[in-house]
Order: sequence, then structure tokens, then C-alpha cells
Amino acid sequence: MSHRVAAAVCAAAFLSTPAPVSAAPKQQPTVCSNATYLTRDQRLTRLDGDDTETPIARFDAPLDAVAYVPATGGFWAISGDRVVSFDQTGRITKRAPLPTALRARNATSAAAGTSDRWIVRTDREVVTYRMPALKELDRHELDGPGADILLAPRIADWDLDHGKLYTIASGQLLRIDPRTGAATPIATPGGLPTTGTFGAIVIDPQGTLHAWHDQTGRRYDVKLSDPTTAKTKASSTPAARADAAACPEAWDYGDARAPYPTSRAKNGPRHRITDGLTLGRTVTAETDAAPQDQDDALAKPATVDPDGKLTVDITVTNQTGHNALLAAWHDLDGNGRFDDRDVVTTTVAPGKKPRTVTLRWNAKPGTSTLRIRLYGGPRGYNAPSPKPTGPADSGEVEDHPIIAEPAPASEPKKQKLDIQNLAGPAAAAPAVPDPGAKPEPVPVPFPERRHLPVAANARPHEKDRLPLTWTVFLGLLVPAASVAARAAAKRGSR
Repeated sequence: MSHRVAAAVCAAAFLSTPAPVSAAPKQQPTVCSNATYLTRDQRLTRLDGDDTETPIARFDAPLDAVAYVPATGGFWAISGDRVVSFDQTGRITKRAPLPTALRARNATSAAAGTSDRWIVRTDREVVTYRMPALKELDRHELDGPGADILLAPRIADWDLDHGKLYTIASGQLLRIDPRTGAATPIATPGGLPTTGTFGAIVIDPQGTLHAWHDQTGRRYDVKLSDPTTAKTKASSTPAARADAAACPEAWDYGDARAPYPTSRAKNGPRHRITDGLTLGRTVTAETDAAPQDQDDALAKPATVDPDGKLTVDITVTNQTGHNALLAAWHDLDGNGRFDDRDVVTTTVAPGKKPRTVTLRWNAKPGTSTLRIRLYGGPRGYNAPSPKPTGPADSGEVEDHPIIAEPAPASEPKKQKLDIQNLAGPAAAAPAVPDPGAKPEPVPVPFPERRHLPVAANARPHEKDRLPLTWTVFLGLLVPAASVAARAAAKRGSR
């Protein structure tokens, strides 16, 4: 085989070798935030912060032991003889056989989720699993002074707060340590029913326990910091089997540097993230103030107009269906505070697309700090006057260092240079006479008028004569003088 043939064969073999298939990008789990998901029998609904319930999906069978596990980005529950996972749309994403510990249960199970843990109650035990591997990590039998209370009515649900589980049974609030199984009654809130079960329980970040009573459908709220009273907040449809799971709350923080307050410890500005209400086009969930937040509200750099006005163009998205409030503080004097005189506000009407809002201040070119806050929510903005610090139930906050540049001076309009006529307009060509045309009459100029010397016997020119009044006066004066002279002569002759 010649060298050329061998080379051709090798090239053909190389070209015919299939290219390696690149691995598909790993999809990140959808993050659930700022909502509570309720299951009643086979129905899944979402409960938003304003207590609005939205139907989401319907399952083939009732669910039990529902909990949201943040590390997996999904909900976990028991359905028949399987463990299932589902997302915020109600779509089942994973199924697995029941672990041994859960097969022996003969009561409705309680469950709670935290980090990558799923904490489930069987008949008499507290079992902790690592998800999504469904690996058992810990198991403890219920014990302590509250164990008998828990076992008698067979509790239906519980939730976590600061590492402890809380539930309601026989009209009492109980606390369980998942690391030991010890159960302790801590209060008997007034107003709680003493019969029936609470199949759905969640605890919000403010430390309020929300419990739905299966037999009446009523919701009861108990503050863990003061559990003496339970308040009835809402009613829903009774259910034979109910459960609930709350997603972690997502907040957006400011990021201005000291001396401006930004962190939670200093009561810095923070907003509970709301769908469809953002500064710019995106918002980033944070656990506290971050120095490198990805803010995108400023449509373009700020400028100072020739009339001394600082102009800031802000991109705003408001798809809530209600008016929102945009407030911005510009530290005009650089004193390290956002004072009342620094704030400018405007209303942002709802719309489908982002829009640009222009705000203006009296200012001079230089460096300063700007804080922008957007308030609103499902029912609009009805709160008191906005403040540069503190929490807000919805919207977003952004902090921006501002380097205000003078607006560029307008340049005079440039004249277009006519290269072909640099010497000026060309002289007009002489007209060619038409032989058949009649000759144009030639105008004859009048002779120039000149002032000639006046002869002695010539009549004076009109303009050289005396005016009429003087002529009449002299005509009367001369005869009168003559008469007076004659009278004087007669007197002298006598």
C-alpha cells in the first residue's frame, strides 16, 4: 500500500469516528420561596402572603407527611406505598419504595423539612432521612411528659422552628426534640379546639404557628413567643386528610457600604421577594446584605443637567395588577444618612413589560450614594410613608454609588462644506437674445435736478417764499405804520 493510500485510509477512519457526546447541562432545582402549599385530600393549593389560595394540581391519591426539603428544591411526601417528590406545579418528579421504618406506621404521619433532611413521625418514633438518597440518619422513640398526649389523638402534622418540632394535640401546644424524641407540653392556647386533629401545620419566619383544623377547616395562629392565645384567621373546606409545607422566605437586601445601614442586624432595608415586582429585570434572594449584589435598576449612568438637576433613569417591572410605589433617596450632602429631604417618590402603574422611570434632584456633579426601594404586592401599596431602612412585605431594594457627570454641552450645528463651490457661487451665464422677440423699451432717465442761481427779477422759488402768516402780518403792519406817521405829522404842524 502506498503512503498516499495509507494516509487517505487513516483520514477516512478519523472522519468517520463519531464525536463524543457532550453531557447535558445539569438542571438546577426550582427554588420555592414565600409561599405555603396545602394538600387537602387529593388537591394541591398555594397560599400566598395575603392569604390568597390558588389551585395548583390534583393528585391521583391523597398525600401524607408532606415537607419541603430546600437542598432538593422539591416537596417530599408519602403516597400509598411509595415516597414521592413533586415540584411547585404538582408534577411528580421521583418515586421510591417506602423505607422499612415507614412501612410499619399505622397512623397519619407528620413531617418537616430542613436543609437536606426529611423528619417523619411514624407510630411512636421520630425518624430523620437524608434526601434525596432517602438514607436513614437518626431514629428516636417519642418520650417525655408529652408523649402520652401525642399518642392518644395521633397527631397529624408538625413543623420546625430553631431545631425543634412543634405540634398541637388535645388543645395543647407541644415541643419535640428530634435528636432525642423528648416531647414537652409548653402551653394551652386559649381558643384552640380540644377535639379533632390538625392535619396541616407550618411555622413562618416570624415564629407564628399556623394550624388547619381538619374537621372544621378553620385556621388557627399561635405566636410561639406568646402562646397564650390562638387567633382564628381564615376558614377553608374541611378535609379527611390534610397536610402543609412552607417554602423558605426569600429576601432581597441593600448593599451600600458603611456608614449606611444595610445588614439585618442594623435594620437595613430588606424586601420579601414578590413575583412580578422588581427593580430592573431580575432580583437575587439573599440571607443578608451582600457587598456584590447584582443590581440592574439603572438604565444608564446618572447625569447632571446644565440647570443643576441630577437625572436618574430607573428600570421597573410591575406585573402585579396594582399600583406600586417607587422611592429613592439620594444623599445630597454626603452626610452618610438618607434624610427625608433626600427622598423622591412616584407611582408605578402596572404593566406587562419593564418601563423606565426618571427621577430628578437638585445636585452638583460628584460622587454620592443612591438607595432605591420598590413597594407593592398582590393588593398594591397601602403602607405609611416609605423609609430608607426596615423590612417590606414585597418588592426590591438596590443601592448604587452615583458618579454624576455633567451633561455634555450641545454642539452648534455644523454647516456642510461644499467642496465644489469653495470660491463661492458661479457667475450666471449671459442671456442669449432671441432674434424673433420684440425689443424691450429702454427707459430714459430723468435729467438730474440742479439748483441754479436766481436772477434779481426772477420770482422766488416756492420754498424761498415767506410763510403765509408772515406775509399777512407784514401786509397789515406797513399800512398801520403809514397811518401813524401821518397822524404824528399833523400834530407837529399845529
